[in-house]
Amino acid sequence: MKERLRSLLVVDHDTVFRVNLSNYLRQHAIHVVDVGSYADAKDVSTTYNYQLAIVEWTHSCKDVISLCSRLRILSPNVSIVFLSDNPDLDSQLEGYTYGADDYWTKPFPMSLALAKAQAMLRKHTALTLRADRIRMGDIEVDFRTRLVHRNGQHIDLSEKEYGILRTLALEDGAPVRRETLLARVWGYDSVPVTRTVDNYIVALRRKLEIDPARPRYLVTVGGIGYRLNTD
Repeated sequence: MKERLRSLLVVDHDTVFRVNLSNYLRQHAIHVVDVGSYADAKDVSTTYNYQLAIVEWTHSCKDVISLCSRLRILSPNVSIVFLSDNPDLDSQLEGYTYGADDYWTKPFPMSLALAKAQAMLRKHTALTLRADRIRMGDIEVDFRTRLVHRNGQHIDLSEKEYGILRTLALEDGAPVRRETLLARVWGYDSVPVTRTVDNYIVALRRKLEIDPARPRYLVTVGGIGYRLNTD
């Protein structure tokens, strides 16, 4: 059970680098699953409830974006690090837009990778404890069971609506960009019209807000996106 709680996924085609990194992390009591392709990563994505995934980043690659979306569905609190030998700023900014929690440029000291991984694993544990259940007035959201209730009455959410709510909750009140919501919830390989998010927010407000025209919980942040107010 401890291995399941501390599982980490490494995905990189460079066998020497991947094995060296994985073995170094294993030496420090971290359970690591390492694979050399996105296809293999999808095959093992259901094996564990991953806390951290360190994934080779390929510019605008559908496979890596699809993999990250799948991991977030299966393990909603997973932190994702993109690995790259490209220090270009545009590549890093794109990586963050598509849902990266961090971006590591090769080469780097293994000791630094370990310290960063341990910090993100600690953050994962804190997020899991904090975000398993939230309250918004008379609404209770249980992320373990994926159930939403108001005064004991079930509120039915679509998969995308649930994904938006979960993503906002994990940011603990901080604003989340529309592009980030699209990447994390939809997993698009290119950013579509952000009006898609706006339409889903409107639908969520109709289900969750007492007065959707004057939202209390799903708050618009001008020029950025949305944030979630909770009790």
